[in-house]
Amino acid sequence: MKRELTPEFEAPPGHLLTLPSLGALFAWPLHLFYLFAMVNAERKTDMNKKAGARWISWLFGLAILVAVALFAAHRSEEQEFARLVAHAQPAWLLLGFLLQMGTYVADARIWQVIIVRAGISRPLWSYMGLGLAKLFMDQVVPSGGMSGTLLVVRALDRRGIPRGTSMAAIVVDLVSYYAAYVAALAIALGVVWIHGDLTLFIILPAAIFAPVAAGIPVVLVLVSRGRRLPQWIQRLPIVGSGLRALAEATPGIAHDGSLIARCMGLQVAVFLLDAGTLWIMLYALRLSVLPAQVFASFMLSTLARTLGPVPGGLGVFEAASVATLKLMGVPIAAGLSATLMFRGFSYWLPMAPGIILARRETRM
Repeated sequence: MKRELTPEFEAPPGHLLTLPSLGALFAWPLHLFYLFAMVNAERKTDMNKKAGARWISWLFGLAILVAVALFAAHRSEEQEFARLVAHAQPAWLLLGFLLQMGTYVADARIWQVIIVRAGISRPLWSYMGLGLAKLFMDQVVPSGGMSGTLLVVRALDRRGIPRGTSMAAIVVDLVSYYAAYVAALAIALGVVWIHGDLTLFIILPAAIFAPVAAGIPVVLVLVSRGRRLPQWIQRLPIVGSGLRALAEATPGIAHDGSLIARCMGLQVAVFLLDAGTLWIMLYALRLSVLPAQVFASFMLSTLARTLGPVPGGLGVFEAASVATLKLMGVPIAAGLSATLMFRGFSYWLPMAPGIILARRETRM
């Protein structure tokens, strides 16, 4: 029998809204400090400072994660949390694992579709390792995906892919990703609005992020068309050199509307598979929640992860997930249990193969 959602774990609205906002409040000062440390490390070629900045981000994320766990323990009984995890149905956990594998297949398919457009045919499995390596780099180094993107460019170069094609692949991947992100986030906000829980703490981060995310594809397309951006943008560390590199993208690939649309569909599929994994984790705990509500919770938690400087949104994602699931009527203990199991599949489990594949890509 499915376990009904009960109101016994009700938390005051003030505490609920605090959880997703904590990450955003503390993220920006730490993000600025991290960027300063990274730039300063590059200028002085001091690798110890760069490693120190990463350690600060990790410790910050772990602190948030511990705070979320303590909050959940305070709001519910520890025995309930342990009982939920112990009685999770193994068959559904296996299905969640398979859904996560599907995200890597979809991600690999994106790179394969783009490279095939250039007339270069490679098996799908050859791109799956690249996706895991990129995921590892993005999780370890909180650089907005830049570290993973750099690894992809170098990996494609080593595979004999022409530089114009690899740059076009980056353009198509980023344009399709942010277009899918904005569309999925808009749907999530619509679900929350219908549910009657759309508050300023949800609208404000989305209102800040959406114009930036929507503007990124426009900038990328303009740069790949040879348009010159304002000088102050070109002078920004890393950004200027990155944009100049993207200007080498092959126009026939980078501006192919049908190709971008296909890749956008695959990016949406990745979001759906991730949200589906979280829904399966709740189902494994014998909780029946509408898939649309879980999708909304996942996208809002992903937004919190994006805004934070912590590697992979460690702590920030968990806080936002527990809070938004609570908005949908999921008890805190169950929300935390499902979130931690989801993160086990999507964040911690890929770490081991990711570090091996990333080291292989950088040493090839």
